[in-house]
Amino acid sequence: MRNTKIRFIKDRWCKLQIIFLSLLYPCLAFSCSDNTNSAIPDDWITISTESMNFSYEGGTESREFVLGQGLDMSRIISALSNKGDDWLTAVVENGKMTIVCERSFTERVRTSVLTLAYDDNHKCNITISQESAPSSADRLIKVIGGEATSEETQGKDSDKNPLTLKMSYDGNKKTYFNSAFGAVSYPFFIRYELEKEHTLNSIVYTPRTDAGNKWGSFDQFSVEVSTAGKPDEFIKIGDYSRGDGVHTPFTIKLSEPIENVRYVRFTINKAYEDRVSCAEMEFYEASNNKFDPAVIFADNMGMKLKEGVTEKQIKQIPNQYLKELGLALLSGDYDSSYRLADYRPYQNPAIMATANKTSKYSLRDNPTGIYAKAGETLSIFVGDIYEGGKVSMLIQDLNGGYNNSKTYELSEGYNEVTVEVGGLIYILNHVGDDIPLRFEDADGNQKKVIEMKTVKVHFAMGKVNGYFDVRKNRESDWSSIRDNAKYQDIDVLGEYSHLTWRISDFKKYDTEITKTIENLDRLVYLEEEFMGLVEYDRMFNNRMHFCIDYKASSPNASDYRTVYNASDYYAEPFCKPDNFPARCWGPAHEVGHCNQTRPGLKWSGQTEVTNNIMSLFIQTSFGRPCKLLVDGCTLKDENDQTLGTYVNIYQGATSLIVDGKRPHCLPGISSITRETQLVPFWQLKLYMIDVLEKKDFYHDLYEYFRTHESPSDKGANQGMNQLDFVRQVCAISGLNMLDFFEKWGFLYPVKTTLNDYGSKSFEITEEQIKQLKEEINGMGYLMPRPNVHQITETNLDDYR
Repeated sequence: MRNTKIRFIKDRWCKLQIIFLSLLYPCLAFSCSDNTNSAIPDDWITISTESMNFSYEGGTESREFVLGQGLDMSRIISALSNKGDDWLTAVVENGKMTIVCERSFTERVRTSVLTLAYDDNHKCNITISQESAPSSADRLIKVIGGEATSEETQGKDSDKNPLTLKMSYDGNKKTYFNSAFGAVSYPFFIRYELEKEHTLNSIVYTPRTDAGNKWGSFDQFSVEVSTAGKPDEFIKIGDYSRGDGVHTPFTIKLSEPIENVRYVRFTINKAYEDRVSCAEMEFYEASNNKFDPAVIFADNMGMKLKEGVTEKQIKQIPNQYLKELGLALLSGDYDSSYRLADYRPYQNPAIMATANKTSKYSLRDNPTGIYAKAGETLSIFVGDIYEGGKVSMLIQDLNGGYNNSKTYELSEGYNEVTVEVGGLIYILNHVGDDIPLRFEDADGNQKKVIEMKTVKVHFAMGKVNGYFDVRKNRESDWSSIRDNAKYQDIDVLGEYSHLTWRISDFKKYDTEITKTIENLDRLVYLEEEFMGLVEYDRMFNNRMHFCIDYKASSPNASDYRTVYNASDYYAEPFCKPDNFPARCWGPAHEVGHCNQTRPGLKWSGQTEVTNNIMSLFIQTSFGRPCKLLVDGCTLKDENDQTLGTYVNIYQGATSLIVDGKRPHCLPGISSITRETQLVPFWQLKLYMIDVLEKKDFYHDLYEYFRTHESPSDKGANQGMNQLDFVRQVCAISGLNMLDFFEKWGFLYPVKTTLNDYGSKSFEITEEQIKQLKEEINGMGYLMPRPNVHQITETNLDDYR
């Protein structure tokens, strides 16, 4: 180590220089001697100027120095270059200089120059560096081999990639492994061999991510591990049950790390549709340089700093969001609105969909009002998770369509998630408990379950977009929420409905948002009521999601949502509430698809028919005239020749089916106007409910099909479902409706294949019709008024 003596320069210590140094080093104080002619010796300080080098863990180093005779210790000032103040602290006192270096999470060498100065002409420099830190991210352990009970060796995916086990550890989540085609026998085994000399801390299982049927997602399975020292002795690390048809990634965090891991074995006892598939199986070793938020934050939600935490310590945090959070908490100006919230549990929508034989309602009942950009690493604190609970974060970018989303499981405590897509964020907290959608509809025990299973989540410094909740907000809040939204879309929550739409349309139409969501709530409630779900205490425990879809060419409905393309035409029913009655058919039609009770009221050929019973009910409930009465139509025959143009659909349907003596399924007609097939279903409503005041007729009919098997459930063809519909209408109404159904073509012999979103056999024989007629005629049912097939809104009084 060399010592440096600073040479003597005689100079005047003027007030101008004092001002200059005050500006250069504002944080350090010095005093001015009254003797402006005092000399500064050339050996003003003796100190080692050799460079200092710190490891990434940081530390402290001190150096003693000697100040020239007669010099004032308090006039020594220090400065650090290259933002060294962010990670270094220099203290000069009592003949000692002490450097404190903070721990680094930076994967590069960082350097600063410490300058000690007595005045502008008397300085010395010491270079200080810190080695680069290892990555704080978990390290992926390489898979060097694997074997499974079976693998598909002949088939390919849609991109012509193989389906062998190697596809589950090829680093590409777009490819996937599939068991040999056909149902598997359980238990099904998969074993992976890992690269030697690694410690296993966590496993991430990603099911298929392609647009296919997702068959093979693990449901019930166990995981075992062996080490290099005892490769044939497996230790179970857990049993897992994810639920049937759950296609989200699944993270397993080992309670105790397994050192020198060799094999990981999965025993699958149940998988979706009795196939086994996997897009990617990843095995991770924790970094030795992983940042621990507990060093900085005093609570597990990241809302309070530990006593004595400094700005320098906060600035070392590798995650930018977490760093900004710490600095905001330190300054006392952190806004936790939307970022910190409680997320109540909702029943898994699959439960009521199964019970009601319908599509699944929404998964997204818990919007966060937070959004993110693709590639960002989010910092998320999760509070206590109830026993057996699973909490996930879903992020969705509707620019790529409704299915352009990713789901990430969250664990209790601190989570870092690097998101692959950007967009709005939702919390998934789904349970099997029977808890109602609305909290006030819950009984005492159900309220306890909701409270007990509510989970607190904090998105540290998350990007706030906001959302509107009719249960929390008023119309007067809307303009502020709308105008402060930073993302292109926003969520609007109602009692029974959930709308996600673009901000620009809400601004363009100056939407009265409470009226919009009241319209959608009413639509959803009325459809559930018409189906008898209110009557039979079967209302869905999730909302119906109405959502913009920037990739959709036309509206469509499926599990979890109805979607609408991003045009002004479809913006109008959602953004101009006064126009909703005139435009309600489209949303009612799509929700009607979700509500079709299958197969009892959705047999082959009826997909675009029986959902419109709901559309007509909504249309007329909102005060609009019945479409069948006011819309004209042009119809074609089996040869695609025009039969004629009709004043309304009632007239056209009568001409095509009743007068034309055609089967109701209209075999051979490719250009079917589906509303013609709708007429008899609506006439049943007019006669049974409006005329005879059998208010529960459709309630009871839906309930029957919810609670009984249909013929196709027992292996019969789709034509038998149609005959069973005739049977149940007569039984539930207590009326012999054979004449009505015969005129509407339900009782015509037919043998065909119907292509209705997939081809299915449809056959009814003369003998089957004869047997059904004998059965119904033998029941002693009352006869209805003649010619019920002619009933419309204009002649109801003729049937009373």
